[in-house]
Amino acid sequence: MAVDFVFFDIGGTLGERNPATGKLVPFPSTKRLLESVRDDMGLKMGVITTLGPLTDAEGRALLDDAGLGGFFEAAGFVSEHDVPGGAGKPKPDIYAHAAAAVGVPVERCLFVGENLIEVLGAMAAGMQAVLKPSPPGRELPS
Repeated sequence: MAVDFVFFDIGGTLGERNPATGKLVPFPSTKRLLESVRDDMGLKMGVITTLGPLTDAEGRALLDDAGLGGFFEAAGFVSEHDVPGGAGKPKPDIYAHAAAAVGVPVERCLFVGENLIEVLGAMAAGMQAVLKPSPPGRELPS
């Protein structure tokens, strides 16, 4: 099946938060990955994330401060705060909500994450999904 829109997880997929500063530190390959998806594949991108106590504005600021915000469509930033009932990952509702927010059928979206359970949640919603390699043990929730 073709892909029209790619959603990424943030923590563990695009980078890690520095415990001392709280800032997102992108992995060395992250910008090249996002550039390739945008420039080589011609695909639009967004983020599906669980922010916990952070607001959507604070989540967007993490991406902006890390130099990543410009890669993502504004409507493609989706957190549990945007979903009726507050459904976060891995509940299928957040993935379906994200696809609807960008106006793309869920089956034509791809979710990229380092957590197997979140990848399975995306698949349960009908979204294509791929597990991004990460340090051992990161494929399952802690």
